[in-house]
Amino acid sequence: MRDWILDLGFRPSLFVAASSSVFIGLGAPPGGWVPGEWIGFVPLILMVQRLSVTARQAFVLGWVGGLGIGLVGFPWLAEMMVRFAGLPWVLAMPALLVFSAWMAVPFGLFGLGVRLGPQQGARAYLWPMVLFVALMFVWPNLFPYTPLLGFAEVPALMQSAEWIGVHGIEAIVVGWAVCVARAVTQPGARWRRLLFVVLLPPLMMGVGHWRMQAILDENEGAPMLTVGIVQPNVPPGGATAEERLERLWWASAELEKAGAEVVVWPEAGTYPYLLPRSFSNDQDLGSARILGEHGLPTLFGAGSKERGARFGFNSFYYMDAQGEVRGQYDKVNRVPFGEAIPVPNPEWVAEQIPYIRHLYAGAGPTRFVVETANESLSPSFGPLICYEDILPSFVLEVAAQPGGVDLFVNATIDAWYGYGAEPWEHLALAQFRSVEHRIPLVRSTSTGVSAVVDATGRLTAFLPVRPVEAETLAEYPPDFLLAEVYLARNTETAPTLYARVGWLLPYFCVLSSLWTILLKWRSTRRPHGPVDLGSG
Repeated sequence: MRDWILDLGFRPSLFVAASSSVFIGLGAPPGGWVPGEWIGFVPLILMVQRLSVTARQAFVLGWVGGLGIGLVGFPWLAEMMVRFAGLPWVLAMPALLVFSAWMAVPFGLFGLGVRLGPQQGARAYLWPMVLFVALMFVWPNLFPYTPLLGFAEVPALMQSAEWIGVHGIEAIVVGWAVCVARAVTQPGARWRRLLFVVLLPPLMMGVGHWRMQAILDENEGAPMLTVGIVQPNVPPGGATAEERLERLWWASAELEKAGAEVVVWPEAGTYPYLLPRSFSNDQDLGSARILGEHGLPTLFGAGSKERGARFGFNSFYYMDAQGEVRGQYDKVNRVPFGEAIPVPNPEWVAEQIPYIRHLYAGAGPTRFVVETANESLSPSFGPLICYEDILPSFVLEVAAQPGGVDLFVNATIDAWYGYGAEPWEHLALAQFRSVEHRIPLVRSTSTGVSAVVDATGRLTAFLPVRPVEAETLAEYPPDFLLAEVYLARNTETAPTLYARVGWLLPYFCVLSSLWTILLKWRSTRRPHGPVDLGSG
């Protein structure tokens, strides 16, 4: 095996390296084969660490090893471009290939770095771990992600994020893969590497289950909030304004009957009307009011715009049971090209491509302190719109606000990306945020997956994806979800180690990588022996 790997030619090595992204893709949700995400880095590292591989070959092997991440994990991007941007498949597929090629570049740099980096001692193991985290952290991806999102389906594997965040877990898995690769190709001290390889996954599982049980024990005697989540099952542009509003009203009324204390609606666009920035009371909306058939505190998404302004905002509101607007959050992190069009005349682009629009960015995070019928319970919600729940640095800002938050709330529309893997991948990435801060997450989506995630990252309740189209609207009535959410922690009074210092790990990895590269560069420029200046 060792000799076969070391003697393998460059072209066959490309196929071995490519299997890395196949294994990683197999582990992705829904229903992924999670061991694939452990194994995934091994073929790539095996191919690039060989001394016979040139620097250029190492980059290409790494790039090929990462290419399938986009092709296998993000094919819904092509579907989105066809369905909502109006592109033909003949253009959407090359666009997906370009996107995947861009996503693969950090894997190419990783392959190059592993080949040129330290080859002996502890640094040979630590360098790939540090380098991979640094590259994943700094590389500008359209949709930030982790190749370990399948870990969300085995929550015990996520629990270390409480201390070191998702990037720290990436470092652990890369280190494990380095041990596997070196155990295969290097005979010295093989038994120690094999022992580490065999023991690490069950050790992570054991520690994870221990932490999960400890967090669940904290729930005993903790305040409990009954949350009602509305999933109206309306596709983008696939129902009239009246139909959308009726679905939201009906589900909210049913949740009130069932005992909900607060109701959550999806992102702007589900509620069909654009609100003025001065909006402050439900009665001002007339027939478009929010509390049409229920009388509970309601968190809802709606577009908002100042009279005469060039652009509007993607907003999220808190309305109390009397119809007063008590809080408003404007989305800070706009979706590139969908909400932030980087050209001088974004209106012209929006006219050419359906369903995109340029929006202003919000000023910063906020929190909603919601008054419920239970006077002793006023939970603090940290609002997140759309893909903001997959951005660790922004969620850190939300959690760090004075007064803290007791739970995150996410309003989104995932139907833009089809009804395949994307809604589950989005949810999986969001689950890490609950572990990092040890508070629950509730999320309402237009067509699924609407869900409740507890402080251990477990999916405790959810509504599945409904593949509703305009012509099948009658087949998919609105759904609603009633869930009891434990509020055992507040992010100000009980911040996690990650929230205190663990978030600095990727910055440390970036600085360490730059320092290592500088030392390598200096060593290549330094003379390696005495210089004979000659006698002239």
